[in-house]
Amino acid sequence: MSDHDDDLLMAELRRIAAEVDPVPPGVIEAARAAIATRHLDHELAELIADSADADSGLLFESVRGPGMAESRLLTFDGGGVQVDVDLAPMGPGLRVIGQFTGAVTECAVERGDGGAVEVAVDELGRFVVDGVPPGPIRLRYRSEIGQLVRTAWLVP
Repeated sequence: MSDHDDDLLMAELRRIAAEVDPVPPGVIEAARAAIATRHLDHELAELIADSADADSGLLFESVRGPGMAESRLLTFDGGGVQVDVDLAPMGPGLRVIGQFTGAVTECAVERGDGGAVEVAVDELGRFVVDGVPPGPIRLRYRSEIGQLVRTAWLVP
């Protein structure tokens, strides 16, 4: 068997694998997002509570009607700032509601596809972003002392 035959066989095996068991789009988005996280000048905010985690103490009863998806509550701490985030399904996308405890000078919601939405934060540290497309997201913010902070990637 020649190298050319090996190449043809490998190409055919790749085609069959892609047809029978394709890579899910979420995996590709998460891989791209992981590559984009290589920012050594940013602090990584620590996840300190997640309503999806039974041990977090944030589990809550749904107040939505039957068939309505619940939101997910998360709390991060980094750069001397704590941020509480509520991820709620909204149509085909997501609504991100949050509040900072501690002053921030800028905030953005970054998407796994490389896009970002700059977020206006009010004087009480609150923000809302509607229509965030499905896929991995994370928050990026700058604390009042100038520390640039990012949360881990979230796949709602």
